[in-house]
Amino acid sequence: MSKQIEINFIWNQELALITSKLYYDYDMRHSNKRYIGWFFVGLVQFGIVGALKHDSYGLLYASTFLVLYWYYGRWYLRKRMLLNFYKKKSPKNAHIHFIVKDDGLHGDNDLISWNDIHKVIKLDKGILIQSIQNTLFFENSAFKSSDDRMKFIEITKEKGKI
Repeated sequence: MSKQIEINFIWNQELALITSKLYYDYDMRHSNKRYIGWFFVGLVQFGIVGALKHDSYGLLYASTFLVLYWYYGRWYLRKRMLLNFYKKKSPKNAHIHFIVKDDGLHGDNDLISWNDIHKVIKLDKGILIQSIQNTLFFENSAFKSSDDRMKFIEITKEKGKI
């Protein structure tokens, strides 16, 4: 690697919520979990038929609750859980610094090797990295320049992570 790529950002509550929401949305669009929501919608249709033909509302109530929970309640509960964590722990804004090298991402005290990284997801707002221990989000502004961002993406493609 000719030039070192440096990634600098401040980890705080807002970035944690953004990271969690982006990963949640990506996971719901690209995993088999999305079919569970469709199953609940199908149950609502059976509930409507049961309510109209047999005057039975139990399935309609239960399936409507499941649909509302699946599409709206899950993120709301996850967000509240994250906010409660930040209120209890009250972590300060942490300045995070990574240097990209051939063996992985070198942080201040950590090394995230390329073998520990499962997936690198390129998004419009930045780059989402899923490793064994956690999920990181590098906003586009975390890179010094757009060239550094493009070089980082090229390196992750070479390593087979995108």
